[in-house]
Amino acid sequence: MDSLAVALPIFLISGVLVVVAGIGLARFGEDLAEQTGWGQLWVGTILVSVATSLPELLTNASAVLIDEAPLALGTVFGANMKNMWTVALVAVFFGVSKLFAGQGRATRRLATTAVVLGALAVGFATAGDFALGPFSLGALVIGVGYIIGMRLVFSATVSDGAEATGEDTAAEEVAGGAARAWIGFSGAALVIVMASPLLALSAGGIADATGLASSFMGVIAVAVVTTLPEVTVSVAAAFRRSYGLVLGSIYGSCAFNTLVITLVDPLHGNEPILRAMGPEHFVAGGTAVGLMLAGLLVLQSYRNRSISFLRGLVPVMVVAYPLSLVWVFVAA
Repeated sequence: MDSLAVALPIFLISGVLVVVAGIGLARFGEDLAEQTGWGQLWVGTILVSVATSLPELLTNASAVLIDEAPLALGTVFGANMKNMWTVALVAVFFGVSKLFAGQGRATRRLATTAVVLGALAVGFATAGDFALGPFSLGALVIGVGYIIGMRLVFSATVSDGAEATGEDTAAEEVAGGAARAWIGFSGAALVIVMASPLLALSAGGIADATGLASSFMGVIAVAVVTTLPEVTVSVAAAFRRSYGLVLGSIYGSCAFNTLVITLVDPLHGNEPILRAMGPEHFVAGGTAVGLMLAGLLVLQSYRNRSISFLRGLVPVMVVAYPLSLVWVFVAA
């Protein structure tokens, strides 16, 4: 798909389909959260974040299968950068204290998990990853780290006390509403399954036709399109004052995006996918880790007043993302 006249329309159409389906995932995911009465953070971490990360997972798997590993890595790190920029913008528009204050131990554990996983990916790529059977050592460590992190988040969520819906609704009505939400959720996911491979193919075609590195296309174009569901969820949840859902969906998505490296690593043949890292990936990966860490520090600043000055990192996060994109372009 080297022709720009062919690749560009396919990219736009498949991107629109992914965005529309992502909006559907967000809507029906929130409906499920209301029907089940699960806590905001856990819903955001497991249900919404995994659902909205389906574009990244499927796009990256497709990219690796068509020998576009740089596109896959660019999408992972670019999506995490974009996700944290979304957090910063939500904090600026809705209030830093509203978003970050009052969060429990589970939120801090989730943010820490996302930071550690991102650092592991960059660290193993820097040190030189090596294969251990179908997976690489780095991919295995990231996978185990994700499982341990989610277990710690869950235990903290139980300790903090999951929120209840507080609604007196008949069991039949709840069950019917949940069934409708699951049907809508599954339908939206199916659209993403069908559109995401086309997104990867067309993005690679645009990169070839324009002369831009496919990794830069991943950081900019595909990452922006595939993270629009996270933006939708975050804004909608912020309007509802469901700030735990905002942080859960974003940090949960960042953690799951990094887990994608583990999931697609066996598809890359005998060479670990982290060996496909170029200078632009290290810039994007390092920036993503830095932005996630900045958000974690802002969270910590509401536990310890002596470091309240760290709340000033939010506007820095807003500026850091576009500047880092320039750096990625130069490095590509």
